[in-house]
Amino acid sequence: MAVKCIAIGNRIMGDDAIGIKVTEELTTKLIKEDIVIIYGETDNEYALSKIKDGDLLFIIDSTYLDLMPGTVTVTSINDLSLKNNLTSQHQPSLIHLIKLYGKNINGFVIGIEVDTIEFSSELSNTLKLKFHNICQEVYEFIVANKNK
Repeated sequence: MAVKCIAIGNRIMGDDAIGIKVTEELTTKLIKEDIVIIYGETDNEYALSKIKDGDLLFIIDSTYLDLMPGTVTVTSINDLSLKNNLTSQHQPSLIHLIKLYGKNINGFVIGIEVDTIEFSSELSNTLKLKFHNICQEVYEFIVANKNK
């Protein structure tokens, strides 16, 4: 079993890149925790190819759940089903592929609520201001749950 952090998002769509940017910021610390880093970005088939049965995954992605921008949410992968009407800008979603191919994994989707999705290589000012706290919250969750 390996513990893997998978960053999902599109680098040129503003806040959609938050999962990638948070993972980049945390890479050195996560590697010290023996966590494998995978930049899936918008290529969910690539990310799926890096997942093995028995892995513990932390998938970091943007969310649009009508929450305050910068809010971090966590959902167990096992609590998600194809019936949950999962949608993704990156179709098919990584969760859909994991379920479709019957990968025997555990883990969490760590969602970070967006403010603005638009053509931009920059995060919104809202997420820039909250970036340090978002990174800290994500890191603390991963470290606290990496042995589960």
